[in-house]
Amino acid sequence: MPSRLTPFGGVGEIGGNKFLLEDKGVRVVLDFGTGFSDGGEFFEGSISPRAVNGAGDLFEFGLLPEVPGLYSERALQNTRLRYGSAEVDAIVLSHYHSDHTGRIGFTDPKIPVYCGETTSLIHEAYSDSRSSPLDDHEIRRFRTGGRFKVGPMEFVPVHVDHSIPGAYGFVVHMSEGAFAYTGDFRFHGRAGAMTLDFTETARRERPGTLLTEGTRVGQGDGKSGISEKAVLEETRRLVAGSKGLVFSSFRGNDVDRINTFFDACQGSGRRVVVSMRMANLLEKLKEDRKLRVPSVGKDLDVYVKRKKTGGIDDSDYYRWERKFLDHGVTAAEIGKHQTDYFLHLESWDFPELIDIKPDRGGTYIHSATEAFNEEGEKEEVVVKNWIRHFGFRYTQLHASGHAPEEGVFSLVERVGAAKVVPVHTEHPESFAPRVRRRGMKVEVPVKGKPVDIVG
Repeated sequence: MPSRLTPFGGVGEIGGNKFLLEDKGVRVVLDFGTGFSDGGEFFEGSISPRAVNGAGDLFEFGLLPEVPGLYSERALQNTRLRYGSAEVDAIVLSHYHSDHTGRIGFTDPKIPVYCGETTSLIHEAYSDSRSSPLDDHEIRRFRTGGRFKVGPMEFVPVHVDHSIPGAYGFVVHMSEGAFAYTGDFRFHGRAGAMTLDFTETARRERPGTLLTEGTRVGQGDGKSGISEKAVLEETRRLVAGSKGLVFSSFRGNDVDRINTFFDACQGSGRRVVVSMRMANLLEKLKEDRKLRVPSVGKDLDVYVKRKKTGGIDDSDYYRWERKFLDHGVTAAEIGKHQTDYFLHLESWDFPELIDIKPDRGGTYIHSATEAFNEEGEKEEVVVKNWIRHFGFRYTQLHASGHAPEEGVFSLVERVGAAKVVPVHTEHPESFAPRVRRRGMKVEVPVKGKPVDIVG
């Protein structure tokens, strides 16, 4: 059997990356994520897959591939697949976002998971405060500069810049030639040089096939898009001009954004306040000496939510939460000193504003991707209703985690692979006109159809 890649997700869609690499009888799953619209036409609101049915409800609608030897015994209950010994040798992750990891909880825990050291730390933090899809799996770590082998496949991991720390692309040396996978990447974040490192490494390794994300290809934004540096500059201006509370919602594992808002508040007299879950993540990430994160207590404070009527009692909080109570601020304290704080609240914590009782005229920064589907649009309306009710000024301010079209094609052209396979995009057809001019072939992937790895 030739070296080949079979895509089971990330095909004609943003997110949901699931790829199976095969070489000389060895099988490796490369990412195993949840699509942003996975099953939205079947599961929505009160209708959801039944946990008691394992993976069966997802198999029914083709939301998970029926790959023998991949899933846990529990996942296969009430399905036509029978549980047996694992027939997949490893799962290799590019980064921790759910559209790359979200379905790993269905897989056999006997299959080891390879991930970057920072991804391993994020997993540990999430295991403390909720659960992680990597729970129960053996974790094998890697970093840029190292290599690891799974059977005949040799993986060369190289960091890339993305909206979560510890994101990687890979060059994989296989028996039929070298293959490269970009993962998710950008050049305009705080660590854009890391994506240049991956690009140059991939070019030197001379892959015949390149699997590349193209989230923003075909969206008509060309070179447009705000950088993380521009987010910093605009936030400084907003903080300086606000006479009330400033608060923001953004993805809690976007460490670049945490650093940006922390830097923006320096010299302003405001303290950044984060949730306990974010504080727990930041404390765990301090173990990565190459990663800069603010220090809980020294650099920022922690928001303590009221869990019952009355005061704060240690017994009301989980053990992992109790260590942050000494650095905590409450709704009453923030409400009394609104100009002293920059508060992070996710949308599900907006009811905390009722307790904070903010003065009208404060500033809200929506620092996440704008809605791109009907569900997101509904949530955006609700968020704006809250902002309007409390009299905040609404500002959309975000740097995408993905390169714009020109950035994607600059990487593709620089790597120079003979075959380009576009994934994590709604517009794979947009690649052909541009790439063919460079003498490269574009193969638009089809879910479940193998792609041969060319040398």
